[in-house]
Amino acid sequence: MSIDGARLRGTRPRDLLIRFAFGFAVSVVAGIVSMGIGDRAGGLFLAFPAILPASLTLIADKESKLQAEVDAGGAVIGAAALVAFAVVSWQTLARLALVVADAAAFGAWLVASVGTYFAVRWTIRRRRRRSPVSGH
Repeated sequence: MSIDGARLRGTRPRDLLIRFAFGFAVSVVAGIVSMGIGDRAGGLFLAFPAILPASLTLIADKESKLQAEVDAGGAVIGAAALVAFAVVSWQTLARLALVVADAAAFGAWLVASVGTYFAVRWTIRRRRRRSPVSGH
């Protein structure tokens, strides 16, 4: 892994400010939820990728709305996989050795992420086959 200095210099301060503001807002919401409902509920909000809203905004501005939608879909798949990881961790960490519990949680994450990806991909392809091609 390397750092591309040209890309770093090309990052606008406005883009960094947007990312910081969204991250700060998500962290504040997580804190409020923790204080109001409890640590467990607040912890769920900390799992939210704080940078995602800012990143999607910047992607939509710089690339396209479609690309931002694709990235958001990937984030949803990732979040679903993290839920699987969290549930398996929660159920196994107190009962099994750490290595076994972590391996089981990783397996759940892997199955959930890959399975959801292929399910979404299959659904999209199926819809495309069913949709009549306009203009032909």
